[in-house]
Amino acid sequence: MQIRAHHIFCIQGFVGKGYSEQFIENMENIIEKLNRCDPLIEVTNAPDCICTACPRLEIIDSQSTNDKISLIGCEVETEVKMLDRKVADALEIDFGEHYRYSELLKKLKYIDEEKFDNICSGCQWYSLGYCKKRIIGI
Repeated sequence: MQIRAHHIFCIQGFVGKGYSEQFIENMENIIEKLNRCDPLIEVTNAPDCICTACPRLEIIDSQSTNDKISLIGCEVETEVKMLDRKVADALEIDFGEHYRYSELLKKLKYIDEEKFDNICSGCQWYSLGYCKKRIIGI
């Protein structure tokens, strides 16, 4: 399963508000699978299985093989790639590498408030505080 680096944070704070029904259902299914199976995650800085239900993303090939999705850009792809880089650096993970989901969760324990704010303060969901509360407990 491919997951964008910044989605590791987003998954923690997801509450199912502010998205389309299709996006919410997709995200809930992915989160359930992550928690149930502890799958191997390929960290990416490109559209992933979560992005497939995003209305900002255009799908070129809806056929997926080996959980790799053929997609093209998001309306805010440049900003999202910068966010992916910040998260990957903070968690000390590399794009294209594989990690167990539980291993990625352990890495979140090293994110403090300053790191979190530096990474996420530009996010449209930041002010709601869901991710911050679940990642660093504030």
